[in-house]
Amino acid sequence: MEINWKQRDNDNRYTFHLGEGTIGDVLPFEDERFAATDTFEQLREGLVQWTRKFTYRGESPAACKLSMDFAADYEPEYYMIPSVTYNGNGWGSGLEPKGLMRDGQPWVFAWHRTAVAGATYSEGGGVSVGLFGEPPRDMQGFSCSLVPAAGRVIHRLIWPEVETPATYDDRDRYGEAYEAERNFVPGETFTARAYLALHAYIEPRTAWRTMLEEAWRMQKHPVRAWYDPERIWELGMAYAKNGLWAEDGDFRGFSLGRKWDGEKWRQARNYAIGWCGQNASLANSMLADYLNSSNEDSLRRGLAVLDGWTAGGRLPNGMIHCEYDYVLQFKPAEREVQDACNLGTAALNLFEAEQLSRRCGVERPIYRETALGICDFVLSVQSPEGRIGKSWKNDGTPHDPEGTVGCFLVPPLVKAYELTGNEAYLHGAELGYRYYMRELQGNGYTTAGALDTCCVDKESAIPLLKAGLALFQVTGQKTYLEWAEHAAWYLATWQWHHAVAYDAGTGLEAIGYDTFGGTAVSTQHHHLDPFALSFIEDWLELSALTGNSTWRERALAVWVNASIGISDGSLMINGKLRPEGSQSEGFFHTRWKEPFGVSEWLVAWPTAFRLEVLRRVGIEAVVEFELNLTSGGHDESR
Repeated sequence: MEINWKQRDNDNRYTFHLGEGTIGDVLPFEDERFAATDTFEQLREGLVQWTRKFTYRGESPAACKLSMDFAADYEPEYYMIPSVTYNGNGWGSGLEPKGLMRDGQPWVFAWHRTAVAGATYSEGGGVSVGLFGEPPRDMQGFSCSLVPAAGRVIHRLIWPEVETPATYDDRDRYGEAYEAERNFVPGETFTARAYLALHAYIEPRTAWRTMLEEAWRMQKHPVRAWYDPERIWELGMAYAKNGLWAEDGDFRGFSLGRKWDGEKWRQARNYAIGWCGQNASLANSMLADYLNSSNEDSLRRGLAVLDGWTAGGRLPNGMIHCEYDYVLQFKPAEREVQDACNLGTAALNLFEAEQLSRRCGVERPIYRETALGICDFVLSVQSPEGRIGKSWKNDGTPHDPEGTVGCFLVPPLVKAYELTGNEAYLHGAELGYRYYMRELQGNGYTTAGALDTCCVDKESAIPLLKAGLALFQVTGQKTYLEWAEHAAWYLATWQWHHAVAYDAGTGLEAIGYDTFGGTAVSTQHHHLDPFALSFIEDWLELSALTGNSTWRERALAVWVNASIGISDGSLMINGKLRPEGSQSEGFFHTRWKEPFGVSEWLVAWPTAFRLEVLRRVGIEAVVEFELNLTSGGHDESR
């Protein structure tokens, strides 16, 4: 649909039209100390480049704030600041930024806090507006805000960078407002450039795609992983065996990770089958390592983990202990619940484990039996409308029925149908998938997948992508592929489309961290992590099925970003030598905890997910995947 704009008579206000309808106004800059002129260029259908030139005409130097405002002609039916707020973050018990205002003042967020630089999005009445800025070449940046205004909503960019009325700087915690100063001298000019993505839509909660597509097209750049795939496999094996391996009572498996205790990296005494611990996936990678190298030690360890969990961790109703801590009884039994994320991960990996062990020359039917037991439990608790739930007590009574996280149990149902032909599994999978997809379509967000929070998040959408692809493969119904791609677009709102040039002296600058391709955790946890590793293979599959090369590019960016900070045994951060193969869980891309720094939680799951990608996609395929890498990389002399 054609975009056109017209300046009002005797006014610096420009009115924008989309086809025959008015979509909103570019508002004039009202500081009389400045002359401001606007120019516009339509770059492509739906995308306008907006340039504003400010000229300071004050008589003496002064600190000033500059802005660009676009007022959309509707009260928003839905709005988003990618990775920061999804329609106001009303779901959940977290204390993250809620709504558009705090104490009567609009929320203002720094450009590096958002997945698209300084991006705001809103929709209403069949039209949508996205506004985002041009990433600066240094940290002297800008901010964004959505401001309600009497039947309208104003999309605003602000220079210099501010975060007001407070800075969200840790989970459920706020620090002082941040306000940088920029001084202007008489006659000085400043040119700002922004982009307006204007779109008419029929289906709500989808038009943000236009903004993401354009931002990706503009900001993607050549990247290179720190190590080649073979080396990443070696480092992953090293950390799993030397840094995570634990023998505790009758338990043989992998710790949740290692933390600095003031003197050394101490192994945590926590053992989880999925989510952060990923014992089942790491065990499968041990079996894959045996198949690749005939390493008997890898076979022994992999079977020990899987045998131990299926022998000692099963519950009579089909569930499995998600944390072995409770089997060992060093956590109080009254606190134990089993959750959909861990159970779903366990079932999928146990199905895979039965096939891998057979290839290793070892028959382990109990692995499939245990996975099918989880699937049978799911069918027994699934509601008639399709809801599965988030967590249960050991006797099977619901603990928490809410959250999109219940969809983690849908992909195992599809796999169970593939392996057994039992239509009950397919029926349950389709019923559950429709239920949880309706949540995303209706709300514009997913919830409760990041198990240490209760909020809107990224992780809960992962099974919506996986289940859609799996159901498309077994049924051939194109709707499932379309829904999978819709989940992928939501996941893309959490992925960094731009690089941030961090100042010297920051932890992220010291390791050469590139935000491009990384993903944020949740609206309650504002830091980047490599969790998108868990759906690289799905974005690759989606690219092949749809012919959209962007999904392959996004997967590549995830892989490269997720390699940053892997230690080869010589990596020193903050004066602490990192164990071989280890990597931080969190990268503080914004003002969070230690601003622009690196966490000291060397958790198991990044290693597990990298190995998972390599064993499922194949090391040779990942080499092929990386052929277009042309620059960047890890300085081996670091």
